[in-house]
Amino acid sequence: MTVNWTTLSLISIYILLAAGAAMYLSWMTIQRKKNVERMMDNIMGKLAANVTLTAKEVVHLGRGFDLSPKLSGDAVYRLYTQANDVESYEKLKTLVTDIEREEAFDELPDEVKPSLSRLGKLIEESKEPSDKHILLPLTTTLGKYVELKAEQEKAKKQTARAYIITVISFLVGTVSFYYTLKSPSEADIKRDMAQVLNEKGMAAPAPATPPQPPNLER
Repeated sequence: MTVNWTTLSLISIYILLAAGAAMYLSWMTIQRKKNVERMMDNIMGKLAANVTLTAKEVVHLGRGFDLSPKLSGDAVYRLYTQANDVESYEKLKTLVTDIEREEAFDELPDEVKPSLSRLGKLIEESKEPSDKHILLPLTTTLGKYVELKAEQEKAKKQTARAYIITVISFLVGTVSFYYTLKSPSEADIKRDMAQVLNEKGMAAPAPATPPQPPNLER
C-alpha cells in the first residue's frame, strides 16, 4: 500500500508539471499569433497614413509587440502577399526590399549592422567589380564570432535547465520520502485494526494455531 500511494503521488506531480508546461506553451503560441496580427494592423495603418517605414523601424515596432526581428519581418511578408491594391503593394515591396537587405546581417551583432548596411549600399553604387567582395571577409569573421557566442548561450541555457530539473527532482524525492516515513507500518495497521474491533465490542482475530502432531504414546 505504501509503495502504491508513493507511486501515485509521483505520477500526479509529473502529470501536473507536464500539463502546466503544455498550457504555458499553448498560451505563448496564441499570444504570439495575436501580437503578429496586431502588428500587421499597425503597419497597414501607418502605410495608409503615408508613413514611410524602414527595416529598422519594423524591428523597433516588433519589440513593442514583444516580437523577435524574424517574426516582425514575417509580418511584413504576410502583408506583402495579401496586398491587392497597387499603392499598398508598392509600399510593401519597397519595405520588403529594405528588409532583405538588412537580413543579410541578421545574425551579426546589432552594433555593426548600421555600418555594414551603409557599406552595402556604397558597394551597390560602386562601379568597381572588386568592391562586390569587400564585405565577405568581415561578414565571415563576424559570423564565426556569432556562432561561438550562440554556442555559449546554448550551453548556459542547458546548464540552467539541468539545474531546474535537478531541483524539481530533489523536491519530488523529498516529498515522496516524507510520505514514506509518515505512512503507517504493518504493525501500526494491525494495532489500529485491533483498536477498531475493540471499540465495536469485537475481539481481534486470534492467530491461527498450527496443528499438533498426534500423541502416539499408550
